[in-house]
Amino acid sequence: MAERVSDATSYARLRAFLESDDVAGRRLTAEWLAGRLAIPLHSCAASLDQLATEGLVYRHYRGSEPPWFDVVPPARAAGLRRFILGVLVIAFSLALAGTGAMLHHIFYFALGMALGLLIAFAWLDWELRTRL
Repeated sequence: MAERVSDATSYARLRAFLESDDVAGRRLTAEWLAGRLAIPLHSCAASLDQLATEGLVYRHYRGSEPPWFDVVPPARAAGLRRFILGVLVIAFSLALAGTGAMLHHIFYFALGMALGLLIAFAWLDWELRTRL
């Protein structure tokens, strides 16, 4: 039990350290980070492997040397692009549904509603899969 708590706090300390700007552009090894943060080496290596799996760091291998890691720079504009794409999809679906309603063509109205719901649920499914 104490080992899990220690690993969880080590992971949190390591993640907070990597999210700070102190390590930008630097080669990181488990040994260096364990010494710098006073974390047990096996816990630091396991935490770095987990962070590499999550995509926060890149893992590099070279021959028989121990792996080293680079911090992945955060993508700042991705949220804005997703928001703009969502607004465009909603606007297109509403325009299609509105056109169908004004022209009294139920097919266009239904097509707009179905297309909007299909894209909304597909987008929600994709967002949930990438977050978990």
